[in-house]
This record gives sequence, structure tokens and C-alpha cells, in this order.
Amino acid sequence: MDIAFDIETIPNSGMIDRLPAIEVKAGNLKDPAKIAEKEAAAKAEQIDKMALSPLYGRVCAWVSQDDKVCNSLSYGCLHEDSDAEETRTIEAAFETLAGNRVITYNGNGFDLPFIYRRAVLLGIDTRQFGMPTLAEMTARYNNKHHVDLMQVWCGFGNFEKLDNIAGVMLDDHKIEIDFRDFPEMIKTAEGRNKLLQYCAQDVILTKRLWSRIAGILI
Repeated sequence: MDIAFDIETIPNSGMIDRLPAIEVKAGNLKDPAKIAEKEAAAKAEQIDKMALSPLYGRVCAWVSQDDKVCNSLSYGCLHEDSDAEETRTIEAAFETLAGNRVITYNGNGFDLPFIYRRAVLLGIDTRQFGMPTLAEMTARYNNKHHVDLMQVWCGFGNFEKLDNIAGVMLDDHKIEIDFRDFPEMIKTAEGRNKLLQYCAQDVILTKRLWSRIAGILI
């Protein structure tokens, strides 16, 4: 069975103190207050980018959509920023994906490397779920376990936003949301629901794209 999949990520608050030191070049600035302001801005940017690295970020949510039971959605979301919660969330994702071919948009470039490496860091053995290795999932010319629609559409080494393709091909778009709000959103039921809706829309667009592409481009 083919199953569309997407993750969202947040900075791991427990790793902020372990971020590498950043060197801010003051240039011609002499005012200590302005230098401090520049350093604070650089630090804030560094914290924002934590969500892009499995070393310093977390999987905060995932959604999948299969083509077996009325295109049903499955999902998982953190309730707090902790290793235990993330372990629960990632294990649920692997349980859902196991035995299926995964369909993603930029999954080779982000989603799969991130979730697999987080699994390693958290001590999750993906073999217990019967998952292929990351190398097998992201093999460039092997579509047995995973299809990355961005590479199918754009070619290897090229990039196009999902929203751009969906806007033209499907006359539909992603939900607008600020990823910097994710850490606060996981703390409430309303926020988690909004986050999952955002992630679900990406999955729905991915699944609809796959329905258009399958059998023609791949």
C-alpha cells in the first residue's frame, strides 16, 4: 500500500545550551548595546534553525494518508517537549509506515533522514518495526520503499516548493502558518489540532499529486 507522509519539527529546548558557539562580527559597531542586539539576533536565528537539524531539533508532529480505507489519515503529535514524548510519537509513526511504500515531498532531503536520525539519537531500533534502513528508503534509483515526489517532478538536485506545484496542478495550497509557533502550539489541544491540520494539508496535497503522477512519470 502507498502511504503519503510528512513531519513537522521544533527546536529541542534541552539542547539550546549545547549549541555550538557563534561568532558575531561587529564590523564598525562600537556601541555595546548594538553589539549585544546583533548577538541576540544571531542567537535567535540559530535557535530557529535548530528545528532543521536532528542533533538539535525534534519531530513534533506527523501525518500520513493511505489509499486503503477511504484515504484515512493517521497522525501523532507531541504534548510536551521531551524525549519520552518524542519517542512515543516517532514509534507510532514507524508502526504506521511499516510494510508500506512511503510517498513524500522532499522526503529524501528532510523528512526521512530527520526522523531516522532522531530515532538513533533516542535509542529507537527501527528494525523492531520491520522498517527498511534509511539508506534503502532514500536510495536514488530504488522506488520499492519510498517515492520522493519532489525528485520525480524536479529531477535530482533541483527544488520546487510543494505549494507552487499544488497551486498549478491541483489549484490548492498549503496552510499558512509560522513554524516558530510550533513549540507553543504543542502545549494546548487547540494548538495541536491546528498543527496537525497544517501537516495534514501537506500530506493531502502530496497524496493528490501522487494520484496525478503515478503511472505516468513513475
